[in-house]
Amino acid sequence: MELFLRSILDHLCHIFSTFYGWLVALLLLIFNFFAPAYYPFLIVFILILVDLGWGIAVSLKKGDFAYSEAGRETCIKIAIYGCCLGSVYMIEHMFHPGITITSVAAAVAGACEVWSFSASMLIIYPKMPFLRIFRAQLRGEMEKKLGRSINTFLK
Repeated sequence: MELFLRSILDHLCHIFSTFYGWLVALLLLIFNFFAPAYYPFLIVFILILVDLGWGIAVSLKKGDFAYSEAGRETCIKIAIYGCCLGSVYMIEHMFHPGITITSVAAAVAGACEVWSFSASMLIIYPKMPFLRIFRAQLRGEMEKKLGRSINTFLK
């Protein structure tokens, strides 16, 4: 048994003798802290990727090249939502172990993403009955994505 423990300690000493060993240990510690709230974070991440996909589809429909700006915006969104949700989770974790408030914050972030890709969906398929209900509300978002007025587009 002593040989087994000594072997484990030797391996740990070897792991923590490098920068990457410490980096991996730190990342595992962070992931372990946020593990109870992985689902809200995952949902927001998936919705960001869905918005990216619909944004690329709009670019292709406009005949534009799908610029790397979409990639930059996606990275910025991930960073912003990650910081906000992480902050909410840490504050919530101070008061009680749970993810109720984090889930609500993730729902708000997810709703923003759904709003964004709903406008893209309406640009791609303007006759979609469900999305036409929100046409007036999505007008500004659609004009921003198209870069022009949509008066003739929706008729």
